Amino acid sequence: MFVASQSFLAMAKSDLTLTEYSVLASFVLFLYDHAITFDAEVMNIWKGPRTLGKLLFLWTRYFGLSSLIIQVTVTFHGSLSNKFCSVFFWWQSVFVLIGIVSVDIILLARVYAVYDRNKQLLYGMVGLQLITAAATIVLYVFYISPGMGLPSVHNLTGCFAPSASRNLADGFVPPLANEVVLCLLMLYKQWDRYRNEIGSSQLKRLVQDSIIYFFCILAVHLTNLLVLYLAPRGLVLMGIGWEFAIPCTMGCRLLLNIFNHYGSASGQHTTLLQISLWEVNPFKTRDSAE
Repeated sequence: MFVASQSFLAMAKSDLTLTEYSVLASFVLFLYDHAITFDAEVMNIWKGPRTLGKLLFLWTRYFGLSSLIIQVTVTFHGSLSNKFCSVFFWWQSVFVLIGIVSVDIILLARVYAVYDRNKQLLYGMVGLQLITAAATIVLYVFYISPGMGLPSVHNLTGCFAPSASRNLADGFVPPLANEVVLCLLMLYKQWDRYRNEIGSSQLKRLVQDSIIYFFCILAVHLTNLLVLYLAPRGLVLMGIGWEFAIPCTMGCRLLLNIFNHYGSASGQHTTLLQISLWEVNPFKTRDSAE
């Protein structure tokens, strides 16, 4: 059984308080974005026929919401068992990976679209995504020990990890590398567009939105990597809420921007496949496509 000294309790209380504030802030940000975009969600997602794009949006938004609700509930809950906290560490790791992969599907499709549906590039990106997921899982298996997650003590809430390895940060290296590759592909396309003065407003919208997303995700991954490497071990969970909030929020924003832009331009409901994935050549204007 883990025995806590007075000095440890004081440090744990400070670390857990910072973690609570961080998790709560990520949840509030997610709820705020949900509230201000709910009208657009109703207009573009809930009305009209169900499409792959709409299902992907609903999965991304409500997967993120449910994950953050669980995160907040555990963070502010007392009387947790050792077994529960150990399982909770695994749950966090796996669900963060699922969230990243879910949103990356949107980005893979957008890169595929702006590169004029290059099949070889698509296969390469899918392969990179699979390698990223496999490498991350292997690192989790290697570094997350069964007794790592422990319940907080002395009337403190949530779980903490006094024995967490610094090497847990390695779990963010494969996703970080994957995002860098996708970001560089989009940056190259942006540079090529300006250099050759080609592309339509469709291409500009796809590229700019994607670059903003990439930099946001890179910032979140890099922050969590640095926290795990450098911060006190009591703070290892401080940034996890943002790994749910930022990717899911940005992914939903990407889809809503597409639906808003093309839906309003065409005056009708447009499927995700038609506007940014497989059926639109982004290098042509709407008039030339017709």
